[in-house]
Amino acid sequence: MRSKLITIPALLLFITVLTACGKGDNQSPLPRLVKVVVLGQALDANQPGLANKDPGSLNFDASGKVTEVLVKRGDRVQAGQSLARLMPNSISSDSTVLISYKAAKAELQSAEADFKRYSDLRAKNFISASEFDRRVAVIESARAKYEQVMEQMGFVTLRAVEAGLLNEFNLVQGQQVGVKDVVGKMTVNDKSVKVVTKSKQSMVLPITAIHSDGVSVYKLILDPDSKSVGTIAAVKVELGKVDDASAEVLGGLSAGDMVIATGWHALSVGQKVRIAISEKAE
Repeated sequence: MRSKLITIPALLLFITVLTACGKGDNQSPLPRLVKVVVLGQALDANQPGLANKDPGSLNFDASGKVTEVLVKRGDRVQAGQSLARLMPNSISSDSTVLISYKAAKAELQSAEADFKRYSDLRAKNFISASEFDRRVAVIESARAKYEQVMEQMGFVTLRAVEAGLLNEFNLVQGQQVGVKDVVGKMTVNDKSVKVVTKSKQSMVLPITAIHSDGVSVYKLILDPDSKSVGTIAAVKVELGKVDDASAEVLGGLSAGDMVIATGWHALSVGQKVRIAISEKAE
């Protein structure tokens, strides 16, 4: 009887130690990097807290094992597009996370196979344009859901901050990479078209910041005591003159507001993000 009384407390202590160790290894993934524009004020290039990451140099935000390579050298990519994904070293290789990852991956592959089948049917005019558009919406939703699941599980996704051409991309599935390893280089699209202020009192946004509905943008609300991390909120704006590069803002935003400049289609309301590049939008 005495040996049992000693054994049970010892077992409880052992379980407590294991639980504490497990919590220490469960690190939260870093928020996604985004590009923002600041309305109506100049930026200090040396402002603390802003990464001002070179969009032409590609590297992960964590060390780990590459699980997916989604592009190749010579590809043209869009701002916010996923390029590759890795499993951080903080995730155990025998973790239940891997089971969830394989299930999510299988679900996406099934959706991709269905979409390919419908694409072939559309090419042969066996289905209507409206039906194909519905299938496009379904696959886009499946891809977005998969991205969210990956982030929730702690996987790290490498994304293009700007649109451009991949000149180098040196990644293979299963490769181990470090947090500072440059895994690719890209040439950012020509940005010779500049945003022009319409008047001394007006503010403008780049066209790339405005959503497909023509009236919405994503505003970044910084966390207290942070100059680089915040939460995304959807804002309706009133626009004035619009050209190929920019749109005049008449209402809905104020000077100093930070707006997601590109890649909004890959983000969602309430999502935590951190600033990679910050530019002036007068």
